[in-house]
Amino acid sequence: MTSYTTDNVNETLGSQNHGVGTNDQSLSGDDRCHLPNNKENNKMTNAKDKTLVVDAIPFTQSGHRLYMVKLTGQELIDCSVVDHYDSTKAPDDPDQGYQRPPERSRITRIGTFLVNGTGNGLYPNALLLGSRTPLVFDEMTRRLQLSCDLRIIDGQHRTEGLRYAIEEKEHLPSANMQVPVVIMEVSDRAEELDQFRIINGTAKSVRTDLVNAILTALAADQGEDTVAPKDRWKIIVTKVVDIMDRTAGSPWEDMLLMPDQVGRDFPDKIARATSVMTSIRPIYTWLEEFGILRDRAGTSFDEQSTYMAGILIEYWRALKAVVPGAFAVPDDSVIQKTPGLFALHMILRDRLLPRIYLGRRNWDQETFEEFLGVSPEITDHKFWDKTENRAAVYGSMKGFRDLADLLNGSLDPD
Repeated sequence: MTSYTTDNVNETLGSQNHGVGTNDQSLSGDDRCHLPNNKENNKMTNAKDKTLVVDAIPFTQSGHRLYMVKLTGQELIDCSVVDHYDSTKAPDDPDQGYQRPPERSRITRIGTFLVNGTGNGLYPNALLLGSRTPLVFDEMTRRLQLSCDLRIIDGQHRTEGLRYAIEEKEHLPSANMQVPVVIMEVSDRAEELDQFRIINGTAKSVRTDLVNAILTALAADQGEDTVAPKDRWKIIVTKVVDIMDRTAGSPWEDMLLMPDQVGRDFPDKIARATSVMTSIRPIYTWLEEFGILRDRAGTSFDEQSTYMAGILIEYWRALKAVVPGAFAVPDDSVIQKTPGLFALHMILRDRLLPRIYLGRRNWDQETFEEFLGVSPEITDHKFWDKTENRAAVYGSMKGFRDLADLLNGSLDPD
């Protein structure tokens, strides 16, 4: 096995004494594996084949084996990776990541904090890393062998702040700084995903679309029957939004800002996936409560999400047909922004779905056009113009409800 060392420091591994660890190996060697200061030598072309041996304190929590270690800043950035969410892949793709790209402003703020020595030079909060390969711990020497592809579960921005200080600002003290790290051996990718969801979806505030995408990936890994009934809607709406964004000819095709995207980098994206997910949740609830998803689509997440997405795409195609001017330049209109999203989905759930259902008609573009076409507000593109003091003035959840009430009234011809 290859050691992670400088040219003049070698760590000898693999003594066959019976150390306690997953692989029943022990580790020998008196020196910690140090990283070189030379940038060219620092480049890791095949990190997963590298190893790092460190002193460690083992402990357990709820049956999980963890280790407390200290790494230098350089060791941390060279021996850790982040599994980023990739919107080009489906939410349930087995290779889908689960973290958003780091924010540059937070990275530079942390890096500047380190370079300037702010806070008395302290950087005490521990990071949480996950090892997808079995860890080898020698009970006698109290040393832990780590592979250098540790997954950052909690601490992405702190790690990238160190990278900024070390690589961009060439700040040697940051490279040598000792950083507390907790290492968790994860049995599989699903456990790692779940731990990230628990930390960042419960203890911290993370975007709804990302948390829902993680749940979707967990369901794909562990099976749909492992999903709590209260969480089913999160997976369905995540899949629905993905279908709306990917379907050719959908009014939402490539228009939604996904969990790995930032608005300033994607100015043509008209709405956040989070907003759409939240606005269509009541539609899912209505379809579920009346047994329509089960009876008409089936019980699987794929069946139900495909069916629901089909209804929504037909609905928005009808809207585009009755008021094409509001879709001509999307950024000039609020019909596909939160006022339109929430209000139009409210009238779909409260009025159009029940009325069409009771009339035993199809939820298709033609039928939706018939009902929507009578509204003088919905069919007036100026009503949706962001510069007009009409739909654009409704800027809160209470406002969206008021707008929906207004549009509901306009659907009744005199």
